[in-house]
Amino acid sequence: MKGRILGRISLRAYSTDLKPVVSSTLLISRTPIISEELTAFESQYYKYNNELWKRLMWTFPKWYYYKDGTISEQMFKELNPAPVFNNPNVDFPNGRPEIRQGRDRRFKQELKLPKTYSTEVERADETAAESSDNLSRKIVPNSRITKADETKDLTSLERKLARTLYLVISLDGNKWSLPNFEMSREEKVPLHKLAETGFQSIGGETVNYYNVSNTPCHLHHSENKKEYFIKSHILAGKFAPVDNSTKFMWLAKEELQEYLEGAYYEDVKHLFNDV
Repeated sequence: MKGRILGRISLRAYSTDLKPVVSSTLLISRTPIISEELTAFESQYYKYNNELWKRLMWTFPKWYYYKDGTISEQMFKELNPAPVFNNPNVDFPNGRPEIRQGRDRRFKQELKLPKTYSTEVERADETAAESSDNLSRKIVPNSRITKADETKDLTSLERKLARTLYLVISLDGNKWSLPNFEMSREEKVPLHKLAETGFQSIGGETVNYYNVSNTPCHLHHSENKKEYFIKSHILAGKFAPVDNSTKFMWLAKEELQEYLEGAYYEDVKHLFNDV
């Protein structure tokens, strides 16, 4: 009887020593800022619909925007000559013109509007503030390629604006991983709280972010370790490591494959966004 009791006690002590270490990984990402690049098929599709819309659109109401006898109307007429008159004494092999409101309805209407902005030479004397406050200035869209893309700065959040970026860190500069924080055996805290406090301790105090859910989205099993994943999105701020030896990068899905371990990446790659 005593032997059985001692055997049970030793078995329980042995199982306690093998209790796996629980950790929480913060899968923090920066969502895309601009729309995705169009494919060749999508570009052709939108071009076709745009041309179809131009062909079927109503005639531009010149009389509404340019009053008769004004300088602006004269400028509009100089930029948009009147179509060929339907002269009954002239033969038109491709069909007789159908003129309505100064437009040949057989074709789409191509318009040139008077320029309301100054060229670079004309506004050379204007300051930057005056130019930005000018409502009639020419609208020039920003480039999709940022300075961080040109310099290949992997630590910047201003790179790959059309892709989702994920934060990876390295404590020694060689091995890279997602921010992971182990739970002590003495103190038990919720997994999302463990990830939040751990992230703030390494440099996340200046980052404004939110967790998608307090419930883990994935569980990764490794040797004597259970790693739970908490998904989060960054809203504003900049990650600044407290320890200068801590390295970090913001990487897209295909870039993560180059820095994470092969088996580990294969197990968690479904968590990363392809866009």
